[in-house]
Amino acid sequence: MSLRLVVISLLVFIFVAGPLCAETKKQARLVRIDDLDKTELRVAPSLITADTCIVRHDQGIFYKIDGWVTGNELYKSYLDPEASCPSPYPFTIIAINMPMFFGRATTLSVSVDVEAVDLSVPGCPYPGELLSVSSEWVLDVPGRDLYDIWIPLDTPVTVNGPFFAGFFLGSVFEVADSAAVVIDTFPTTCVSYNIWDDTLGWVDLVDNSFYNFSGRLVLYAAGIPSDGGPTPQLSFMFPQEGDTLLGSASLWAHETTRSTIVSHTEFEYRSGTTWIMIGQDVDGTSSFRDGTNQAGIGDDFSIQWNFEGLSEGNTLLRATVYDTLGQGFSETVSVYLKPKPPLPTIVSPSNGESFCTALNLLASCPDPDALYMYGLRHPADNTYSASLAIVGPSPHGSHYNGPLAAATIIQLWFDRGYEDLMNEGGHILTLDSLANQLANNYTQTAADMGTWDGHLVSGMRDFFEDKGVPVNSDFQRSPDYYTIRQWAEGEQRGVLLGLGGTPGQWVTVDGFSGWEQPDGTHLVRISNPVTGTMDEVPIRQIGAWSSLYLDGSWHQIDIMISVIPTDWTVNLTSFAGDLDGSDGWSITWTPTGIIEGDWYHVTAIAGNSTGHRASSSVLLHYDCGSSYAYGDYDGDGVANILDLDYLMDFVASNGEPPIGGGARADANGDGTINITDVVYYMNFLFGTASPPNY
Repeated sequence: MSLRLVVISLLVFIFVAGPLCAETKKQARLVRIDDLDKTELRVAPSLITADTCIVRHDQGIFYKIDGWVTGNELYKSYLDPEASCPSPYPFTIIAINMPMFFGRATTLSVSVDVEAVDLSVPGCPYPGELLSVSSEWVLDVPGRDLYDIWIPLDTPVTVNGPFFAGFFLGSVFEVADSAAVVIDTFPTTCVSYNIWDDTLGWVDLVDNSFYNFSGRLVLYAAGIPSDGGPTPQLSFMFPQEGDTLLGSASLWAHETTRSTIVSHTEFEYRSGTTWIMIGQDVDGTSSFRDGTNQAGIGDDFSIQWNFEGLSEGNTLLRATVYDTLGQGFSETVSVYLKPKPPLPTIVSPSNGESFCTALNLLASCPDPDALYMYGLRHPADNTYSASLAIVGPSPHGSHYNGPLAAATIIQLWFDRGYEDLMNEGGHILTLDSLANQLANNYTQTAADMGTWDGHLVSGMRDFFEDKGVPVNSDFQRSPDYYTIRQWAEGEQRGVLLGLGGTPGQWVTVDGFSGWEQPDGTHLVRISNPVTGTMDEVPIRQIGAWSSLYLDGSWHQIDIMISVIPTDWTVNLTSFAGDLDGSDGWSITWTPTGIIEGDWYHVTAIAGNSTGHRASSSVLLHYDCGSSYAYGDYDGDGVANILDLDYLMDFVASNGEPPIGGGARADANGDGTINITDVVYYMNFLFGTASPPNY
């Protein structure tokens, strides 16, 4: 929640219920609750314990204050990092905690903030200038219990002295909720405050005219002192060691310690003995998907690099991350640059278009040394399925959706013959046990209570490497339907989708049903690890973004990740080629061997004299029914005796196929082309049979 919204919410409450709140607070009472275990409520991963210092001055929890908390109010606690953290300054504040007791299940709306110290009253600090405020979070309190409520700041703030931590309760509680703050047994003035009425102002909780607390409010903060910050660590996600880059590349680096004091990441390439800057990214925000809360928006440290003007050959790429303390860490990968690659971009036709009499495939290719371009096809099934397993929900909670999704991809490749992937000491792992292994040892999900995008990618890659199965992994941000279908069906990759919105989660792509729907959407079948179901859901495209409709709302597809073993091949059928690109690259093919009404992944693949190859694909519909009169085989617009002669010549004498493709000769629609089609056509002409099927 912004400061403006905090103030507005507070003012609305002030003018509507301020006096009533004051009268209610006079009824407060002290209830002893020490030794009661706390249940954690978090909206973000746990902090890294070894690097974090807790700024807390209370002596523990001894009492709760019943009847005081009404809601729509702000609590403050004076905190001094130097009193609890050695050599703390500068101190970076990450999160705020205020334990609370609730008597029943309820909904809690909360945000936190940090304010400077106002020393205008000598000897008694007051909350001063606002330094940072978090978003407003809505938490579900599951039942009667004492809760440890951690709320992160959206942007960690660095201080060089004492500060006030704030905890704003945006909810209005009913009496039956029994909402209560907690205290220790050492009442101290000028350290614990509450405000619910702007006219009344800040109320010192141990010295006021309503009810004096008999101890300090338990409200504290966590952060990283100057001598406690970890050296940042970096993983070069893409490209990978040994990759060939074609013309341009998305460079993606992931900071693995989740340090909150990272400054920026620089990307460089090596020219001779000199490192040359490609660019830098100062925003390393990454999406975090826990199956419950909003995913957030972020693409880690990443930039797009166009190296068209560089020379072809091997080079080194380096990513270096720096924090605010000047600490840095680098990772280097060796890649091959192909500035003008044999990458055919299909200009025509476009995804979703139809063809019939001939397929005219036009493509551009930037490589002046390209020698050839071939066209290949692969059928697209009306109801394609990769036969993924249904997995979930996890007994550990919805935050395990990332490793569960990854486990279904591993199961996919296990089912396709890579048996070592799920073989553990002679027995086959269950999906739950595999997901648990991933969560604890590879993706850090168990520790983080959710999964960062970079941790999921690197964790899957490490798992396959440990199992001795080399893989190619790839990613695309904001993919469209056609690319998702090409990756999952046309290329048979294992495909995961990272969904934004609330909740942010991972799903895996099992297949597709039909084609474009009347409302312009398409249908995608996914394995949903949060619900443990196989769902057929619509996908739509709006501008540059595609979204899935899941559980009653549209979720933007933030990222698509694929995994495929390096030795896996897909059988494609070659249909035509062009061996001379001097007049442009084009293929003209009169269709044979394909079925009227079906769809096909059509791929253009080009290569050069050095052996490099690249490809691109489109999804096309072979549709002659809307282009030709039934039985019009010679293309003159009418069906007559001339077409019978045309058909007989094709069937009996290897003559020219019907205009629109040989499949149109299947006059009786039995799936084969033979003399019975000629007989059927004769009966049609004499009026004893219905028109041919094509």
